[in-house]
Amino acid sequence: MLVVTKRASIIAAVILGTALSIPLSVPALSDPSSSSTAMPSQAAASFQRGDLVRLRSGGPAMTVHGINGNQVDCFWTGEDGQPNADKFPIDVLQKL
Repeated sequence: MLVVTKRASIIAAVILGTALSIPLSVPALSDPSSSSTAMPSQAAASFQRGDLVRLRSGGPAMTVHGINGNQVDCFWTGEDGQPNADKFPIDVLQKL
């Protein structure tokens, strides 16, 4: 009986060792499009010239003038009626 238990332990150790030494890759969980480097291009594709956007933290509605890499050129009219313009990182804006 001791011989059977010892063999079973050895077989279990070999199977476990083999299973743990094989690199596991699950294609459904390792989607390259979900990486943070792909996010700006996806967000950039969602903004177009003329779109209304707002800072995620709030503020006035702004109009997209253009997109340059990770920066969005926006303009808006302030409370005083004066036109304003600035560039914002694409990830701090949301489309209205």
